[in-house]
Amino acid sequence: MRQRTAFGLVLDERQVLTRIGFKGPDRVVKPVLRTTIGEERLRALTLVRPASLWTVIDYEETNKHPVFAGAVRVALCLCTIGPALEAAVAELMETDILRGLILDAFGSQAVAEVSRQTERDVAARARELGLVPSRRFAPGYRSWPVEEQAFLFGRLPADRIGVRLTDACLMIPRKSYSFRVNFYAGPAAPAR
Repeated sequence: MRQRTAFGLVLDERQVLTRIGFKGPDRVVKPVLRTTIGEERLRALTLVRPASLWTVIDYEETNKHPVFAGAVRVALCLCTIGPALEAAVAELMETDILRGLILDAFGSQAVAEVSRQTERDVAARARELGLVPSRRFAPGYRSWPVEEQAFLFGRLPADRIGVRLTDACLMIPRKSYSFRVNFYAGPAAPAR
């Protein structure tokens, strides 16, 4: 079981502009909005508590769902930024919806970055084992139902990083992300 809490998060204000609806290179952003985004970026950095947890299991230890097909081993992963940003967003949505949306967008960006960095750690582990890693794939996408979260949570001590699963298979805090990375024996690995 591997756990990580140190992440070098860089939150990009341009990505937030896109997330809140500003698109294209010719977008004109008023200075007051740029200032607000900068302030919420700083707030986000004080609120996020990034953490990840992952383990590598043999294929035989999986539930044999088709998303594991062809894998020799499988990494099961869980990432979060903690509950503080989510609580601040809820408060802001009562008083300043724009700030709430901006802060929420930074939270989404942060958990995505934690997931990317965790995926890199997992891929490095696969290569150490002489195996080929797939890309990450999460419950709720295409052919892997969200109910499969229960399998991941059954294999990972999610409480170590403060994440829990509801009866509806949603993660709390919401700014959390789970996924698997298959480890294949050779370069002819499936594309999933």
